[in-house]
Amino acid sequence: MKLNKAFAIRLSGILVERNISKYKLEKDSGLTHSALRYIFNETNNDVKFSTIVKVCHALDMSLNEFFDNKIFDIKNLDFE
Repeated sequence: MKLNKAFAIRLSGILVERNISKYKLEKDSGLTHSALRYIFNETNNDVKFSTIVKVCHALDMSLNEFFDNKIFDIKNLDFE
């Protein structure tokens, strides 16, 4: 699985779990609507680190908390 897809899946799960809308994430993170659309549609091949940090900050999560999920198991990620 590509890293951007894993990121989108993990983020979607957190939003559902916490009952947070994409609109609220957009406002709290300072990301544009199009930036979030690119994440969820997996349009970008790579998610910028600054975007990841903004998302984690908006969710009040550390990077460790966000990435502490089996979806990010290095053996299952495709880096090509």
